[in-house]
Amino acid sequence: DKDGTILLSDEISPDSCRFWDMDTGEKMDKDRFRQNLGNVKVAYEEVLRRILEEKA
Repeated sequence: DKDGTILLSDEISPDSCRFWDMDTGEKMDKDRFRQNLGNVKVAYEEVLRRILEEKA
């Protein structure tokens, strides 16, 4: 912009990153589909919920 600020961006999603639950080790990314672990939609919705969750 006019102030010289540079904005770089990229996609962060279960299709472009690896997500595992820290407590259970459950895979919450595209490996659920690749390894036929089931519930891909539920896992992706959980990733979205966690990203949007506000920390207290």
